Amino acid sequence: MQNWKIVFTNKAYKNFLSLPLNYKSLIENELIDLIKGKRVDIKKVKDEKNIYRIRVGKYRILLKKLSQEKEIFVINIAHRKEAYR
Repeated sequence: MQNWKIVFTNKAYKNFLSLPLNYKSLIENELIDLIKGKRVDIKKVKDEKNIYRIRVGKYRILLKKLSQEKEIFVINIAHRKEAYR
């Protein structure tokens, strides 16, 4: 997945900034690992088209991948109880 670009939506970026510091660094590391092609806990979200999630402790990163533009959109970063709403 090299040469991919990560783009945050406004909501995802705002949620990222409000996270506890230890989770910020964990989420950054997961996104870097995703770009480098390392193994991450990523799964397709049920009943959604082209939306995936990455588990990071109690939090979830919701992603949408657009292969034509080589971009990964971070849609939301939230606690697992609120991420899918």
